[in-house]
Amino acid sequence: MLALILTLSLLLSPVLQPGNPPWQEATELPARGQVTYYADGLMEWVYEFRLRQNQVPVCDPPTCIGYVAMMRAGDLGRKVWLQRPGERAEGPFLVVDYAAEPNFAGLWARGMVAEVDFNTAQRWGMQGPLAEVMIWDVSPNQVPVFLPLIYADTRSPSLSTLVPGGP
Repeated sequence: MLALILTLSLLLSPVLQPGNPPWQEATELPARGQVTYYADGLMEWVYEFRLRQNQVPVCDPPTCIGYVAMMRAGDLGRKVWLQRPGERAEGPFLVVDYAAEPNFAGLWARGMVAEVDFNTAQRWGMQGPLAEVMIWDVSPNQVPVFLPLIYADTRSPSLSTLVPGGP
């Protein structure tokens, strides 16, 4: 019953259900699904390879807190934030890899959205796939800052006329 409720909530949630662009285009974010992880050192090796091929920008720690593989080739080189259920979003992660085109449809149908580097998996205590992870293109943790309005009208009174006892 719980599986049915979760499935229906995924299908009927228009805000969290991105479209399904082709494999070569970028994933529409936010997206939600399963996340697994690469073997120890493998994601870093892929990152170094992509750097040598000029396929991704330099994004070493602390600028990026880790690396991620997403399902679409169009995501390569973008920065994303990952949010586990009940946790604050973390990031940015640099997308350094993607699923092979023949594997894409099957992985997407299973709800797979990304794979994280081994260090992130260890930090998160992952023993296997992690469900319901959100992927964001900007950090959802940031609070917008509203600055006061400052008028630059030369006709406004000077400060001396606003101060009690001023001229």
